[in-house]
Amino acid sequence: MIAPASLQYLELQRSLSEGWNTWDTRSLLRHVRLPDGLGLTLGLHELYRGTSLQTVQIGRREEGAEEVALGPHAIRGDFSEVTVTWADLTIRVAAARTGDDLVLLVTPLDHRHRPGILTVGAGYLWNRDGVVRRDDGVLAATSGETVTPIHVTGEPIDDPYADVVGPYLAVELAELVGVSTGTPRTVEEIDEIVRQARAAHCPPPESVADEHREIVRDSIAWNTVYEPAGDRVVTTVSRLWNVGKRGGYALFCWDAFFNALLADVSSTELAYANAVEMCREVTPDGFVPNVAQGTGRKTFDGSQPPVGSMVCWELYLRHRDRWFLEEVFEVLLSWNRWWWKARHNGVMLSPGSTTFTPEYPSPQDIPRIGKHFGATCETGADDHPVLRDAGFDPATGLLDIDDVGLNAEYVMDCEALAQIAETLGRTAEAAEVIERGRAVARLVDERLWDDEGQIYRSHFTATGKPTAWLAPMSFFPLLAGIGLDGRAKAMADRYLQDPRQFGGPRALPSSPRSEPAPAPGEHSYWIGRAWPPINFLVFLGLRRAGLDAEATWLAERSGELILDDWRRNRHIHENYSSEHDRPCDAANSEPFHSWGALLSLTALAGLDAAGGFALTDGGDGLARHG
Repeated sequence: MIAPASLQYLELQRSLSEGWNTWDTRSLLRHVRLPDGLGLTLGLHELYRGTSLQTVQIGRREEGAEEVALGPHAIRGDFSEVTVTWADLTIRVAAARTGDDLVLLVTPLDHRHRPGILTVGAGYLWNRDGVVRRDDGVLAATSGETVTPIHVTGEPIDDPYADVVGPYLAVELAELVGVSTGTPRTVEEIDEIVRQARAAHCPPPESVADEHREIVRDSIAWNTVYEPAGDRVVTTVSRLWNVGKRGGYALFCWDAFFNALLADVSSTELAYANAVEMCREVTPDGFVPNVAQGTGRKTFDGSQPPVGSMVCWELYLRHRDRWFLEEVFEVLLSWNRWWWKARHNGVMLSPGSTTFTPEYPSPQDIPRIGKHFGATCETGADDHPVLRDAGFDPATGLLDIDDVGLNAEYVMDCEALAQIAETLGRTAEAAEVIERGRAVARLVDERLWDDEGQIYRSHFTATGKPTAWLAPMSFFPLLAGIGLDGRAKAMADRYLQDPRQFGGPRALPSSPRSEPAPAPGEHSYWIGRAWPPINFLVFLGLRRAGLDAEATWLAERSGELILDDWRRNRHIHENYSSEHDRPCDAANSEPFHSWGALLSLTALAGLDAAGGFALTDGGDGLARHG
């Protein structure tokens, strides 16, 4: 169930849901026109074994899977380019919009045995009304009074063994092939349209900053899809994650809010949509779930780090659209209250997992509902060693840990939410969240500072003793204006750039380099990897603490981390090795994950002396009030 939205927001969604784009998460070679849902699908038929490829994804790892290199992609689909290698065939597909038409230029780059066959199929997706017929080498798509012819250059051939359902055209890939809707065009005409579209919408980068902007744009553009059940455009973390066990789409909590910030580099409307749609997934208990997906599943057991208010306040300060704050405020407020009600351990906040009976049973829920692992997922750092030794109380659903990251994020959330409330004239609610934020800020400073180690760190709730392991989330109190009285500098001097701790060229590792590496075969999703959202949030904290040199160092390391593999493979990884330059070494590092671009956003902010974010101008915040 998706919460209702205002007419103004629904109009914004209608403006986004327009024209040709790679809207369908099921294939990178399927271009869809909205709002009528006409889909044009390119496929390959190789003639050595006679197999066909009709859906294309990046990140498949099974034997014989296609290899994909994603090129530039304009946010609104005005231009895109992708290269696909499969079964000894390699093609490059460039797409461009021209008026109401779509043109595709397919360039065969390699074949080992015989030239393959390109199939061009069409149909109306998501059960939309329409009919497609083939007549004399042309496809004609009809919906209501609208007739859309689809043409190919060259001579269509008969290929009855291509694995295509419905009408299609087949052309041998012996030379350039052009596809166009509406007006028939020659290859030369299509090539010129493509060339002009690329120059206008995706020009080659001329500087390192341009490269980072391209990364941010493409991370969002390639992962932005149309979600038909909710009739909405939204950016997901990974197209591949949407299919299979997710049922068509997946919105992850803090990922979606980060996607809003990333989208804002190219499209304010899409930024708003990403934030609002995550808020619309609110549960009956009033919190934003860890994930909501196409199978109907939501994680009613728990949430993820509360970064939503910070992101929404940032977007408001950039664009001053009051209606946007009104759209998200009630959910952000209920979410903030939920943390205090459901995760307060009597002193501070602890991550948890609340037992419930799923309406839509999922194998993904088996290891998490009302269990230790589910509670760790609420921190966003699913299997981090810091959480390993914390006991889990099934009666309360809480881990026995005062988590430094979660509590600092909650203070940050209270501060941003109070500013939103004050802007909307909700003074009582502003006072309410300020009071909670001050209480937690004081406790973070008093209880979670390790004087011997000179660092903020998580402590066990029952004993008050620090956990055995460290994480860069120890810097998160700086996000909330905590520790700006000298502790921030002491912590940074001792831990940030020391290569035995969190320093070194491939920073930040999610565990100090001096801590034991995972044993062979040990699950190591978070152990020692460098994670883009951590770099981003630590950077913001350093800037807020006035540690500009340290922030610049981290911004530079972040930029180097992502550019290395981007320049080789155009990958944007979910996480990176902190030891070597082979991020594809880990099967649990998605190669084109939207939040990987937070490394580029960090690098871009590092080039801006002001930090590029309102949070960095927040001063002492709630930690020094009251």
